[in-house]
Amino acid sequence: MESIFSALADSNRRQVVELLHEKNSTLLELHENFSISFQALSKHIKILEEAQLVQKEKKGKYRILSLNRSSMEPVLKWISYYSNFWNESFDKLELLIQKQNQDNDQ
Repeated sequence: MESIFSALADSNRRQVVELLHEKNSTLLELHENFSISFQALSKHIKILEEAQLVQKEKKGKYRILSLNRSSMEPVLKWISYYSNFWNESFDKLELLIQKQNQDNDQ
């Protein structure tokens, strides 16, 4: 998970993930959406590949980049666990506040 969080810490890499979520693309197609150099974008792609968020598939003379959705499953489970924890805690807090307000009204 550390490599995924580290890879997603950069806004350019998050934008790559968002674009690949919409559709698979070549590096050249992706580059049209960025104001950074082609070489810099290529380095960002390499980091995303190392984190297994992005994969390349060679089709003819092109390398098609796609989002590896399954790599995010452990992160989503981790986030879901803490999301549930906080939601339950806030629900309990809300009930406690309502009870105190009712006690104060009497």
